[in-house]
Amino acid sequence: MQTSLPIFRVGGLCATISLENEQENINQLWQDWFSGSLKDTLPAFSTSVYCVRHSYQENGSYTLIIGKLISNDATLPENAADVWLPPQQYHTYSLPEKHHSAAADVWQQILADSELPTRRFKADFETYPAFGEAKIYVGIKGKVEMAEEYF
Repeated sequence: MQTSLPIFRVGGLCATISLENEQENINQLWQDWFSGSLKDTLPAFSTSVYCVRHSYQENGSYTLIIGKLISNDATLPENAADVWLPPQQYHTYSLPEKHHSAAADVWQQILADSELPTRRFKADFETYPAFGEAKIYVGIKGKVEMAEEYF
């Protein structure tokens, strides 16, 4: 399934992930997220947890942020980082369970998916909502059209 999303901001814990020991580094960041206090002190307006991959490098490394949606003008705690996700089209994949460990297998399927539209490599993310299905959103090339609503 494809969808377009507007720009939004996620704040949380950040690490550079290299392809060497990728899963171990991701698991460590998740462990730091769950064991730390940042998840409780972020000025978030949603209980959903986001895992954002961005700033992809030619050597395969990327930046990973685990956090929550925050407002445009939110002041972050000292140990937090943030990322603005650009408006873009996404191809979505459902996770079989609402746990970050399920994402590794789905990412392997995504990387092997020959029918996936061309990726943008700007930002991809996983969502773990309190209610509903966990998903992976993979940024793809294409025109983003957002309809404005008037109240």
